[in-house]
Amino acid sequence: MTYWTTIDGNTDHARMPANSSCLLQIYSVLVGSFAIRRLPTFCAALVGGYTFLQWPLRLLFDYASIPRMGKGVLSRRMGDTSHAASRFLAALISAWFSLEILNKRALARVDWKDSKQAAQHQPTSLALQNATILDSKVSLTSPLVLAGKTVDLTLLAFTRALDSLVVNLYRRSYPSSANTATASSTFSAISRYADTFIFALSSGTVMWAWFYLPDRLPRAYNKWISEAARVDPRLIDVLRKAHAGEFVYGEDTGQAHVLQSMCSDYGWPLAWGDPIKTTPIPCEIVHMGTGPSCHWHAAVRFSQAFQFALATYLPLQLLVKARNPSFRAFRRACEEAMRSSAFLGAFVGLFYYGVCLSRTRLGPSIFSRKTITPMMWDSGLCVGAGCVLCGWSALIEAEKRRMELALFVAPRALATLLPRDYDAKCFWKEKAIFSLSTAMVFTLAHEDPRKVRGVLGRLIHRVLQ
Repeated sequence: MTYWTTIDGNTDHARMPANSSCLLQIYSVLVGSFAIRRLPTFCAALVGGYTFLQWPLRLLFDYASIPRMGKGVLSRRMGDTSHAASRFLAALISAWFSLEILNKRALARVDWKDSKQAAQHQPTSLALQNATILDSKVSLTSPLVLAGKTVDLTLLAFTRALDSLVVNLYRRSYPSSANTATASSTFSAISRYADTFIFALSSGTVMWAWFYLPDRLPRAYNKWISEAARVDPRLIDVLRKAHAGEFVYGEDTGQAHVLQSMCSDYGWPLAWGDPIKTTPIPCEIVHMGTGPSCHWHAAVRFSQAFQFALATYLPLQLLVKARNPSFRAFRRACEEAMRSSAFLGAFVGLFYYGVCLSRTRLGPSIFSRKTITPMMWDSGLCVGAGCVLCGWSALIEAEKRRMELALFVAPRALATLLPRDYDAKCFWKEKAIFSLSTAMVFTLAHEDPRKVRGVLGRLIHRVLQ
């Protein structure tokens, strides 16, 4: 961000008035939106190229199919096939070249040797994340050109294309699902629980990454989860060190001071934070001042997350319903905001409850300490239990909302399994995945918005029409 120079020549941004700083940020956002290498230009190039290329491609396909076209049904089928093929190919070509617009700015040269030295000063968990890139067979002297800025966008297109493909194949295989009430209810049940399962699996993967692989998540996403979770960073640090083998029960690894500082702040015995004297860590430390009860702690977490979400969802719902103001719209906005807030509250509450249940309540009752030791629980199993449990809070939401949640979180979960940056020589692979996925979504949505589930199908259909 560019700094403005004051009258006396001082360029210290920290001394700028708050209003000037806010205006500067707004100006930067507005100006940045008109930059060539930004999302608006990409969208314009993608849709514009798709629209322009359809005409010559349709003429080409029509000309090639003239000798085989007859009359009546055959002619109409050939015409429909020609239109679908021209749309698919137009979207494929447009997406292939449009993705370059966004990723050009992401290309960067990184010196492998410097990166290796920097990684040695990172925490163990972060160093493990970068092992794949840093230990690759790259010359120690040659810089590495990286790409990867558009990975999230590519995975979004891929998941939507895969979802559309599976759903449409199922509908084609079982066409009676739209005609009989029994089949329709069966299909609805499969779809409902499939979306919930996908969300539970995806959100659990994201939460695991937030704990142990934070660099695999986008910065804004990571920050939002941290604000909703409201957890002491020292507790997160200890769990990460336990996962990395740096915090071990019964051994002096020099990490006792982390939890002992928490004990001093909350008024607990210092022995609670010493892994030599206390095994396992008392749940009261995990509760962070809410008391020894795991049940009460889960309820408090639900309440805190509910209030946090309501402060966001309620104004948004009221703003949307303000287009057609009425008492019914106001009531519906409040109901939807309360429901979504309850979902997020249950998500956070179930996560913490799963952690406590596994490490000190239900887990030790099912498995003996010899089978699964306290160190095994706190090095990852307790967090894994919370990750498995929290996603099923989506059952609180309406069916359509569950579908949107699943399709929103799934690409972010996939992104945690892939490196954020990769060798630019492999960029063509990402372009191929994005182009094929976008072509499939555009072709289906242009023909019928119901073939691409959710708001995205209707939005793309309106834009392309």
